[in-house]
Amino acid sequence: MYNIKNNSLILFIIALLTSIPFISDNCYSQVNPSLQINFGLTFPGKDFGGELVTTNDSGYTYISPDFIANNYAASTGVNVTGTIKFPLGPKGNFSFLFLGSYSYFNLFKRSILGTSKQNNLDVAINFDNKFTTTTIGLGLEATPFHASKISPFVNASLTVNILSLTLQQNNFITTLFNDAFRMGVLTNAGVTVRLGGEYSLVIGGSYHMSNLLFKSQSSDYNDRIVFERENLPINDKGGTYYTNLSDPNFAPSLVNGKTKNVNWWGFNIGINIVLGKSNKK
Repeated sequence: MYNIKNNSLILFIIALLTSIPFISDNCYSQVNPSLQINFGLTFPGKDFGGELVTTNDSGYTYISPDFIANNYAASTGVNVTGTIKFPLGPKGNFSFLFLGSYSYFNLFKRSILGTSKQNNLDVAINFDNKFTTTTIGLGLEATPFHASKISPFVNASLTVNILSLTLQQNNFITTLFNDAFRMGVLTNAGVTVRLGGEYSLVIGGSYHMSNLLFKSQSSDYNDRIVFERENLPINDKGGTYYTNLSDPNFAPSLVNGKTKNVNWWGFNIGINIVLGKSNKK
């Protein structure tokens, strides 16, 4: 869908491969690289969270008109992140970060049950949706009191994100959206508590702005958002598009959507493991 997609990924990989030798040459032997693994909860921001369905005055349940137009009906989820840290100085106060992350939203939300009218008949129906993100990032971290038993930290990373969205009706995936390529920024802050040896406990909070770059939308009728279709745009750039999700008894009509920021907060806990015995005395 985007000509820039493959080029950006290629450039990102080339930059990563060429930067690792430089980082390694500038890492002093006194402080070793480390691997950090975090698990946590994620909480969608305003444009990301919302209600999936609406019930009209007659008691019939349909997809909310705000879904896709104003939000993605995301709710609390979970995240797992692995980060390799390369120290940039003899004291370890600054580090280069390479991270991979996966977030799964709507984990605690049950399928929504209701009654809908289809072909002039009342039918029992349930709706569900899932939103996931796969992230790769490069960043920098500052740890001003690296040698202390309790040490605060703050970091920021440029991220490449793949956003995936599905809509389910009656337990079948009936609408599948494109895996959208976006770029953003991930920030973290927290404290590290040394446990002894090469292990440390990590507690922190994060904020991820996942679609700062490459938002898109489509007003093409061929990209109309209806049930039982695949490869649909998520329309995070705003503008008009065709849909009949909120009332499939009628033909798709033109809807005006707003620009949406796929942002979320995170609270996480993890462990940091020094890769190799430190030579610092």
